[in-house]
Amino acid sequence: MGPNGAGKTTLLRALAGRLPEYEGEVLFSGLEARALLPGLRNYVGVMPESLLGYNWMTVRQHFDFLAQFFDGWDREYEASLTSRFEIPEAGLLGQLSNGTRAKVAFVSAEAFRPPVLLLDEPTAGLDPVMRRHLIEAVVETLDADPRRLVLFSTHILEDVEWLAERVLVLHDGRLRTDRAVDEVRTDGGSLPTALYALLEADEPATR
Repeated sequence: MGPNGAGKTTLLRALAGRLPEYEGEVLFSGLEARALLPGLRNYVGVMPESLLGYNWMTVRQHFDFLAQFFDGWDREYEASLTSRFEIPEAGLLGQLSNGTRAKVAFVSAEAFRPPVLLLDEPTAGLDPVMRRHLIEAVVETLDADPRRLVLFSTHILEDVEWLAERVLVLHDGRLRTDRAVDEVRTDGGSLPTALYALLEADEPATR
């Protein structure tokens, strides 16, 4: 979490191996992300804030195209998610609503069951019911394999309550807070209220 310009998307891009120039290290099991390219894409799924694809393709063509690049792409899982989110396979990417584009972006990131899943504003543009469906889908993947890591950025504080185990707050490119969700809660208060207070606080950097 963090204000606009805090560095959330930049951090996710570095973790995904899509930001070749940065200071410091991004380590996966002790190995630098840049040294793992291009094979890293089979281990890290990315749902960007805006769907990446060719607007002239149908959803079906889009999934067929992506399946060529991921060793573990699961056609049955793809079909299950597509049905669950009521995605029209014949729809052109360029003519989809923002909400449907977000759902296509999620399936694109999740269909090969990557051990690491990065979600950039995953529920932005979704109605409340579909937001909950997407969050539930993410939770189910974690229940099925607790070893998976899901890191997501969001401005929707309720999503943190539904999904997160830890809260990381960025300010000006620096990590200001890294706490368990239970530690963030205030006595007798709601988690969103506590998160608002945390975002407004001027805390010293923790690392």
